[in-house]
Amino acid sequence: MLRCPVCVKKDMVVLELEGIEIDHCLSCGGIWLDAGELELMVGATERAAFLAAAFSEPLKSCHEANRKCPICGKRMTKTAVRTGQTDLTLDRCPAGHGVWFDNGELHTLLACVGCTDDNPVVSLVKDMFSAQISINKGE
Repeated sequence: MLRCPVCVKKDMVVLELEGIEIDHCLSCGGIWLDAGELELMVGATERAAFLAAAFSEPLKSCHEANRKCPICGKRMTKTAVRTGQTDLTLDRCPAGHGVWFDNGELHTLLACVGCTDDNPVVSLVKDMFSAQISINKGE
């Protein structure tokens, strides 16, 4: 079981959807996806290409706290992803183990790359985590 890189001492729960494991922190609402799982989730080649380009340029400075990879413990690299509506700051393991999404970021990114609800994993993720986003924002 992996520990949350934000809450540090809290274990994340594992959800398996169509062969994709999603590690989710019930405390902060964050999501960890292992390497390759985001690409599996989005499916189409052009969406995967967008993601590869989006994660290619690390941020030089960022106001967010540094986080450690829940697998190897190395400090993750901050990456800015432009979504059109807002910029996301995502944390990526420098050793390539995966990507951390703060509460709501995965939902925003999936909408940005044009993932539709006809993809059963995307639909389930949007349904499950949109409620979590509302709870954590106090709505």
